[in-house]
Amino acid sequence: MSLIKSFLMLISIPVIGYLVSIWVLSDLNSSLVSSGLHQTISELCAAPNIEGVPAILSICKDIAPILWMRSASIISGFVAVILLISFIISSRVAGENRTKIANIFPPMVFLTLVTLSGLVIVQGTILTFSAYLAEVQLIERFHIYLIGAIGIGALAGAYGLIKSSTDFTKKRTQHVVGLKLDPTKHQKLFNMIKSISETLGSRNPDHVVVGLEPNFYVTSADVKIAGNIGQLEGETLYLSMPLARILTTEEIKSIIGHELGHFRGDDTYYSLKFSPVYAGLSHALQSMETTSRDGISAVARLPAYSVLSYIIDVFHKNVSTISRKREFAADQAASEVANPEALASSLLKIGLYAGAWRNLENRVIDRMQKGSFTRNLSLLFASIVKYDVNEETVPEVIDSIAAQTISHPTDSHPPTATRISELGINIDNIERDLLNMPESTCIDLFDNPATLEQQLTEIQQRYFMALGVQVPEDAQMNPSALVLAAFGAHMVVADGKVEPEEIDKAEEIGLALTPDFDNIDFREYCHHPETIPAIDALLDASKSVSTDVKALIYDYLAKIARSDGDISPEESSFLVTVKTEFSL
Repeated sequence: MSLIKSFLMLISIPVIGYLVSIWVLSDLNSSLVSSGLHQTISELCAAPNIEGVPAILSICKDIAPILWMRSASIISGFVAVILLISFIISSRVAGENRTKIANIFPPMVFLTLVTLSGLVIVQGTILTFSAYLAEVQLIERFHIYLIGAIGIGALAGAYGLIKSSTDFTKKRTQHVVGLKLDPTKHQKLFNMIKSISETLGSRNPDHVVVGLEPNFYVTSADVKIAGNIGQLEGETLYLSMPLARILTTEEIKSIIGHELGHFRGDDTYYSLKFSPVYAGLSHALQSMETTSRDGISAVARLPAYSVLSYIIDVFHKNVSTISRKREFAADQAASEVANPEALASSLLKIGLYAGAWRNLENRVIDRMQKGSFTRNLSLLFASIVKYDVNEETVPEVIDSIAAQTISHPTDSHPPTATRISELGINIDNIERDLLNMPESTCIDLFDNPATLEQQLTEIQQRYFMALGVQVPEDAQMNPSALVLAAFGAHMVVADGKVEPEEIDKAEEIGLALTPDFDNIDFREYCHHPETIPAIDALLDASKSVSTDVKALIYDYLAKIARSDGDISPEESSFLVTVKTEFSL
């Protein structure tokens, strides 16, 4: 249906121009017959002796644009049809062959955009002149604003297409919020990446960038890191620090193996040639988009918009199968460097916990708007996975994510369940314990990861502010809520262990005692015990509160201590200190 629509849209303006020119010329011919002449205006103007007849010469000069419009309508309609047929033939020839698509589509799309820009100008002129002639013929006057709007719309559309035809040949630039890793400081990670690339026979990435986005990918585009001058050229591997907190070393090996699998064979050639074409087409379609506010000025752009929509639809049909095959091949590459089960569990983990990351981002933005900044987003994400996941609902969540695709900046991935099945694994047989927080994670591959994460958290919050998040200068946090969070954190870390039951109880009671209790403040104290205010300072700050409030704080601490079923000597000592200082 889109092909028929595109065909009709492409020839609509040439048909209008041709019919209007025939109509006007027919009226002129009728006038000649009524004057006793038995020649058409075209025959009369083609006569060799009209230079000696000024009156006829003047008429012929006046109708020259009409004759031009008739010829231009025929030629532009013919060119439009040939263009569409050429693209249909090209898509059939290329089929689902990666090399053919990479070789055929880029020049074909460039030719299409250049031709369409010319057609928009020509057909815009035809439509503009047709509107002028029709108004003059019918009402003997014309509306300059109507004619001007059509012409301006055609010029704007042609400019957008010409710009797109030059832009899509340029190498893409991908913007990333993150940090580039120094190979000399993260030798374990870089040695592992090199070993994987050697095993696969793929190229080693030129750069490794880490960020907080819960994703992994490779790109051959130039990478612009937010806040940095210049950009990274060559191949770049992006790694997620929050996900590194919940994945095992075997799992991240499988993920990196998958990504580097795209850097071997003709996959990279396909990506380098094809990705800019997709980006250029999207830009071209954007430049052609119309809204209700565009009014009559959008009419001249509609044929080009329809054709571009059809072309992208053809691309999608040709490429969707290729994308699936590429991902399955990359998954097989992953199984060459790690256990297939590791890739399966990592895919499920990413799908299972990606939503938690989005919720955490929203919480951080909300805190910023209240004047409170966060220290380490990556550790907070890990604590959500460790302490907040309801084990009973995991099977239901897995069923829902099995049909989902993993977000990727360059192409769409097949459904997770299909990918796991292609690895020869039954998704129902994957042990649910593999999806919990492992005792040992791949975060150890990074040198001083906490410092990296804190830098990234600061960068991310600055990025939010650059996007418009307002941070009040005079905002003040509830001091009693902060004191309560600090007391609770002291109790949780007193025995050197952070138990899920203690976290749950501390947050539950804290929220019951005051609605301003912030579990992010509390968890950051637990993650960074060195930042908790000294117990002497907390006790001193609590001297002025009433006995009832002191009793509530003590009861709060006692419940935290008992929540895991065992009060350690350190916890007991802490309770005694608080009770003594509070004179309870």
